Amino acid sequence: MINFLGNISLLSLAIIPIAIIWIIIRLVRKKKLKPSLIALCVGFALAILGIGLSIAMGDTKLSLSSTHLKTNSTGMAVLKGKSNPGALVKISSDNTTFDETVKTDSHGNFEEEFDFNGGQKVHKYTVSATSKNRGASADKNVTVIDSTYASAKKARDKQESRDESATDSEYAAKRESSSDSKAAFEKSVKVLAKNFSSRTNISGAVSVKFNSDDSEVTFYVPDGATELSKSDKRTIASYLFEHTKKIASLSDVDEPSLQYIQTRDYENIARTTMLGGIKVYE
Repeated sequence: MINFLGNISLLSLAIIPIAIIWIIIRLVRKKKLKPSLIALCVGFALAILGIGLSIAMGDTKLSLSSTHLKTNSTGMAVLKGKSNPGALVKISSDNTTFDETVKTDSHGNFEEEFDFNGGQKVHKYTVSATSKNRGASADKNVTVIDSTYASAKKARDKQESRDESATDSEYAAKRESSSDSKAAFEKSVKVLAKNFSSRTNISGAVSVKFNSDDSEVTFYVPDGATELSKSDKRTIASYLFEHTKKIASLSDVDEPSLQYIQTRDYENIARTTMLGGIKVYE
């Protein structure tokens, strides 16, 4: 549609000057102006049509419930907003590798949960939205204050003081072991996703992405998963999430801070919560 509007505008820009030149020529030659006047009117009509459609289409809308959030005592905050129905809302962190895309529902509503564990006090995000046949929305800046930062920082400081006596070789061995463990964990989770493909009652493969920096695991399921009942979605989520936890324990790595299940079209199916539960999306 955007290309169509652009073509209309270009066509009107071509017709109007040509029509004006044609009118001048016909005036000089003292010929009837009707054909050239019709061409001029067509040019103006196309220009008005292009401008009108552009205004009607416009850019993707984006509004947020708040641009300044504060977490609760468990480190959770929820960003809510509204855009065009079916729009893709991208939420990118300005200071970490967090990069999430959520799809609005049929009413244009969306929400995104943030779970923190005291890593830093202030988190800044850039939020934008895109939808079919419209331009992108203007970026909006969101700030989230982690109220659990102080208590978590005390725990880290205490742990660091315990580790001050460790030798360089011990630190090196610890880092190498951690790297090997993460690689083993990622490999095993990919096998879990591959094997699960044959167990589900939806057609298509299941894939997985492991973000080691944020310790997040995202399973991508076929688009047909959105048609499943809430009970079936919870069964799938319980199976994948519980087995991922077991794999983390066997691989000697920390349990993932968050686990997601999405379709490849960014429709949310389920996710873990900060308190260890499972949130299932309708």
